[in-house]
Amino acid sequence: MTSEEIKISKTLENGIEFSCQMCGECCKGFNDGEVYLYKEDILRLAKFLNIDDDEGLKKFARKFVKVVNDSFFWKEPGANMGKTYKFKTLGFIFTGDDEHCHFLDEKNRCTVHKYRPFQCRCFPFWKMMVTSRKNVIEYAKKCPGLKASLKGQGKYHNSHEIREWANAEYEMEKKYFLEMKENGFDILKIYPFLSEEMLKEVKQNCQRD
Repeated sequence: MTSEEIKISKTLENGIEFSCQMCGECCKGFNDGEVYLYKEDILRLAKFLNIDDDEGLKKFARKFVKVVNDSFFWKEPGANMGKTYKFKTLGFIFTGDDEHCHFLDEKNRCTVHKYRPFQCRCFPFWKMMVTSRKNVIEYAKKCPGLKASLKGQGKYHNSHEIREWANAEYEMEKKYFLEMKENGFDILKIYPFLSEEMLKEVKQNCQRD
């Protein structure tokens, strides 16, 4: 899949106005989904936090990271049909009664803004958003920036830029999926700083769900 193959919804085909209102709502609450983390995200944050050894990464993981379930549809080149694979990936741990990001301060400001994960910097141009007007409208109920964008308010982003963001997200997910597939879907081979306890926790959560 390339950016040209991503079919954006009619809502976005002529571009859209969007400006973050810094309400902090997308930095809170797991009911709205996970903040996925990839290797580049972790290394960028670790560098900012002056973490430069394996022990530091282990401490970082225990404090900020959890193992979550994910899936990816993949069709082998030349194959007639594809399949959806299920596997493990990483997400941010949230904290407090409002389940906020560890890096969100009391004024709803991101304290690692320049080093924030790709998913954060890509919003609202995730593939699931740009291909579905329904998802845009649903997120607009809680995101004042998107609510304003539906009224034509905010910074203009053209359709090419939107496709590029969505494609970058897809390519990042694909890269991780292929790396996991190559390693027998053993997440510890990709992220050796994780612990067996973290894997047990996600299994227990799945059983409760």
